[in-house]
Amino acid sequence: MSFNKKSFLRILKIIFEVLLFIMFVGTYFKILTTIESNISLKFIFSITYIWFTIGMNVNFVLPLLKIIDNKIKNI
Repeated sequence: MSFNKKSFLRILKIIFEVLLFIMFVGTYFKILTTIESNISLKFIFSITYIWFTIGMNVNFVLPLLKIIDNKIKNI
């Protein structure tokens, strides 16, 4: 029974990771298409978006995934 629960939780964690990746990439392209066709403006937006995305992943998402891993291991 415990093996099934751990497997289910790991699958949920992987789905969560994939959805986060799709959300960040999808949002990037959605916003990028609404910006006017100025290449320098798109470049500045891209650098800023990547910077904030990496910051959010390092400071929020990775610790959250570590907590989820710890909870799965303790079951």
